[in-house]
Amino acid sequence: MPAHALTDLPVDGGAIHAEHTGAGADDAVLLLHAGVADRRVWDRVLDPLAAAGYHVIRYDMRGYGQSPPATAPHSLVADALLVLDAAQVRRAHFVGLSQGAATSVDTALAHPNRVRSLTLVAPGLTGYEWPRLPGFAERMAAAEAGDTHGLALAIAHLWAPMSFDSGEIKECDAAARIILDQAEQFMRDEEELEEPSAVARLEEVGAPTLVVLGDRDVDAITDIGGLLTNRIPGARGETIPGADHMLPLRTPERLVELLLQHLQESP
Repeated sequence: MPAHALTDLPVDGGAIHAEHTGAGADDAVLLLHAGVADRRVWDRVLDPLAAAGYHVIRYDMRGYGQSPPATAPHSLVADALLVLDAAQVRRAHFVGLSQGAATSVDTALAHPNRVRSLTLVAPGLTGYEWPRLPGFAERMAAAEAGDTHGLALAIAHLWAPMSFDSGEIKECDAAARIILDQAEQFMRDEEELEEPSAVARLEEVGAPTLVVLGDRDVDAITDIGGLLTNRIPGARGETIPGADHMLPLRTPERLVELLLQHLQESP
């Protein structure tokens, strides 16, 4: 497949915008973005992986980036597999950020033959009982007022706090800008089918697993990281200093270093 080939994949209830870098079905890596971002969150990871010889695939979930909103309920797991099928990849290393990490674990449980390894970055987890996160009242007020930009800005404050270290958003800060670009999606009703809880089934995950956290992420993500590291057999955890939830944009060099080591060690 040609480098940086862009494809709109027709799917039930919409389309998925996918990007493929590299060629071949061997050593394929699927990058899954967070539920507050789009595929650009992997911009600083994509080329180093491709340069190392991997066939790298990334895509925008429905309603994010260049993928149009869903018009019917859909499964995030099924969508990930559809993207792999379109790339003619049977088995891939799954690298997921936040919601993308949750989808990666869900796929490893439901379709273990499709997942070669897991790298779970600032991970979410299906079935996890979330506490009320900081800034909840501000986000609710913006949503109820129909303040699309205000809601996106409040979400950026929660998940990309380093973007506001100077008091105001940095003009060239990619992390916050990517979140703000999803503002319309944050106002839409979700069309995602709920996957079964993974919390009680983590011991069933058989794929080699690396969990990567940032030291400036919210406490709930750190808690999820601990659950994954302690309960997935053989899982290894790493915490990177100087990174919030948008870790692939904050410390890409260290993330790539850990990721390449993990990929090379996975059978």
